[in-house]
Amino acid sequence: MEGIPDIKKLFQELNKQHFNGVIKDIPVLWNTRMRTTAGICTYTRKRENFVLNLSPSKIELSSKLFANNNYDIDKIKRTLIHEMVHAFLVQEYNETGHTARFQKMMTEITGERKNHRCHNYNTEGLRNKAKYKIVCPVHGEIGTRNRKPKKGTYRCTKCRSVIKFEAIEEINNFWSL
Repeated sequence: MEGIPDIKKLFQELNKQHFNGVIKDIPVLWNTRMRTTAGICTYTRKRENFVLNLSPSKIELSSKLFANNNYDIDKIKRTLIHEMVHAFLVQEYNETGHTARFQKMMTEITGERKNHRCHNYNTEGLRNKAKYKIVCPVHGEIGTRNRKPKKGTYRCTKCRSVIKFEAIEEINNFWSL
């Protein structure tokens, strides 16, 4: 591993190579909070005369996920291109999401005909452990969450009963050793 790549410089190179340099100069940053999401392209919304105009504002890549993958430059490039296609489509077509146009552009750039929505990078050890179990009075335990939701009433999607969030006790309690 040669260190952490300069993703802003990489953005500028890929912008010239694949987008003829038309993606506006936006911040491209390493995000230290994202764990299992490889990247994200954010954009601003501005309403003018009843028309919602979008503009790309920032691209972030997960420093933890790519550190976990030894900063594999091919994976970084692929993820950056993915986010740059989002930025391009927002900027040029006011279009978000993994649309048919998005899929077509990704296929043209990568040469791979596949669903370009998901990655298969190593996320071993990056996921948060669930701290709460979701309990329905009718169905019993129906799932887990990392965080307890904010105040309010939450209902089971199957039977509409009010569900509870119960703390999961730590399996390896220090004091029980």
